[in-house]
Amino acid sequence: MITIIVPLWCATILQMDAWMIGVAVGARSFLAAIFSIHSGALLDRLGVRRVMVWCTAISVVLFLLYPLIPDISSYLLAQFILIVLLQLITGFLHTIGWIGCQTQIGQLTRGSPKHMGRFTSVSNFSNFFTPIIIGWVWDVGKASFVGEAWATFSVIALFNIFLLIAVLAMPVPQSVSLPKERPRLRDLWPKLIDYKEAFRLFLIPSVAFVVMASLFMNGLIQVRMSFMPIYMETVGYEGRIIGFVTGFAYLIAGLTALPTEQAKKYMAPHWIVIAMIILSVVGNALVPVFESLSGLTMSTIMFGAGVGLGMAYILMLLSRSVPVSQFGLSVGLRTTGNRFGATVVPPIAGIAIDMAGGNLGAGFYVMSILFIFGAAGLAYLAIRSDNIRKTFTEK
Repeated sequence: MITIIVPLWCATILQMDAWMIGVAVGARSFLAAIFSIHSGALLDRLGVRRVMVWCTAISVVLFLLYPLIPDISSYLLAQFILIVLLQLITGFLHTIGWIGCQTQIGQLTRGSPKHMGRFTSVSNFSNFFTPIIIGWVWDVGKASFVGEAWATFSVIALFNIFLLIAVLAMPVPQSVSLPKERPRLRDLWPKLIDYKEAFRLFLIPSVAFVVMASLFMNGLIQVRMSFMPIYMETVGYEGRIIGFVTGFAYLIAGLTALPTEQAKKYMAPHWIVIAMIILSVVGNALVPVFESLSGLTMSTIMFGAGVGLGMAYILMLLSRSVPVSQFGLSVGLRTTGNRFGATVVPPIAGIAIDMAGGNLGAGFYVMSILFIFGAAGLAYLAIRSDNIRKTFTEK
């Protein structure tokens, strides 16, 4: 919801340039790119549930600050700075929560393809319904005295309350031992040894493959979620239609994530990941080719199919590459790659759009070319590495 509403709000209501929108969107991932490894280690050390309770509770409050920004200052630059600050904090808290979810499912299932497929499927189904909901709320807010910003950000805060309830109900895996004493302040600070341990994991080819594949897939998602709503708005679609088409990708992803166990019978898991990245690239590249709903839907189906099956295998392969005691750290490492990509990809796409005179298609084309080169690099790594073949095909 937030990845759709912030760029749409910045473009249509606050009238920001594409590069400013790109920076605002990318800021959501900046702190996460630096501290995801620490967050994963913190989850391993203090427990998923304990950390996530605080993250979700704080997020409820912060999302209600977004619609206050135009009241605080009427200057565009000041509004931009305030949005970036909020994006930095809420994005970091959201990232810790997502690392926690992945750590929890990894600890509970030991990387079971069946359960990883279900986990990815449920995550994607939720991303189908929520863009439709938030698009409808955007239209209702526009037509009422409430306004788009207050309506949409209040609903996002409400969903954070739902998340808090879910976190309070989460079980603690039997394989995990948690400290009984209350955490001390020094336990919350980053430790250099955690970063050394994480980057030592990155030297393992199978882990490096997963981290880079995840970076590329997440980068593709960032391009689509950041600029497709703006593109659809410029060609005349209402918020509820934008929300439906955007979310439809995740409905497709939810369905394609389910046959994870069956798909590996026909192709090695790492080659499935590479193929799905390429399919998602093509789905993105086709967006500016169409203005019709049917054409945009076709590109959405291709993109969603690649994301669904691809992300399910990425999570599964990471769980197979490390021991249980390092799940949180390994997910933090993968998320570091994700958030680094999410920090730099939207600004690069935004700069490409501004350099092309505001042509949104330029952002999609430039990033698609870059990600095709990335997929080629993964293929080269897979061909050259015995570790990748043994880790991903013999278990």
